[in-house]
Amino acid sequence: MAQVSEAKSTSAAGGRRRNPRGQGEKLRSEILAATERLLDQKLGEDALPVSLREVAREVGIAAQSMYLHFSDKEELGHAVVAAGYERLVTAMQEADTRAEAAGEGAEGRLRSQCAAFCDFARSHRGVTRLMFGQDAGRFGPAGQVHPARVLWEQWLAAVTVCVEAGLRWPDGTEETAMRLWSALFGRFALWAGSFGERRPDALNDFVNRTVDALLRDARR
Repeated sequence: MAQVSEAKSTSAAGGRRRNPRGQGEKLRSEILAATERLLDQKLGEDALPVSLREVAREVGIAAQSMYLHFSDKEELGHAVVAAGYERLVTAMQEADTRAEAAGEGAEGRLRSQCAAFCDFARSHRGVTRLMFGQDAGRFGPAGQVHPARVLWEQWLAAVTVCVEAGLRWPDGTEETAMRLWSALFGRFALWAGSFGERRPDALNDFVNRTVDALLRDARR
């Protein structure tokens, strides 16, 4: 009987002994700790780059295609990210064109592009998360231009229009463009997070206040 009991207390995967009845919390803690170890090994990957099978293997418990167009997941990821940046830049350029056609000056055109950025992020959260949630530069061949380059150039162009209109920022065009991009994406990340405010107009409010503050910092 002792031998039968011993066999039943051993898992099929790796010979790990089961926790005695009433110690489910101990196993839960082991699963959480194993997941944390795996995440520490994959800091440069997806937000949750582990599978239940991997966690089960790490703990020692049991667990139980698309090659027609893409050779692997990295190639697919690069294509999705690159297309996302192109669509975002197109949305910003179209917003800029509409604002200019409506008689808006450089400040109004900048504001419209900021709003387009947040509108895109809010409407395409999954793609935006992939675009900004990891280093997309690791996708595809080494040495290629990062997909975000087109967006960076668009931010520079938007700020440069303001400079050409007579606005001057103490830290220069590039630093101003980077601060603007960082502020808007940071606010979106908070909005999209579990503790962020999800009011539909929350991002638009932030856009207006951010641009107002940016313009106050400019010298004519």
